[in-house]
Amino acid sequence: MLKTNNGSKHRQALDQLFYDVMEEKVSCAIKKGESVINTFDVDVRENEAFFLVEAELPGFTIDNITIVYENSYLSIIAQKHEGESEENYDFIRRERRFGIFRRNFLVQNVDKENIRATLKNGVLKIDLPKSSHTIF
Repeated sequence: MLKTNNGSKHRQALDQLFYDVMEEKVSCAIKKGESVINTFDVDVRENEAFFLVEAELPGFTIDNITIVYENSYLSIIAQKHEGESEENYDFIRRERRFGIFRRNFLVQNVDKENIRATLKNGVLKIDLPKSSHTIF
């Protein structure tokens, strides 16, 4: 029977919440030229063997995305450049965002050598195999 330490899961959830709140405050405060460092929507799930991260990144190619796993933190960094206009127009309304998009997650006990990622229909899926299972 597989058992988990609920205290550890609660601690990890609180650590992630604090990290997310601080990241949001910092990314709203940091400006690079005229653009703010942006974030994107992400779901993080797990089963007995894997963590699964799904990130919405429409309009990005895999070449514009960097994934780093270091010191138990997963970082997803995506960059979108402003499109070149063939004709000169002044903006009446501008809602599309360009620049650097970044999210960081605390994900412990990952087999970093076997992380796999795919990008399909604007959704980045990252499979992070767990490095070990604790059985009590």
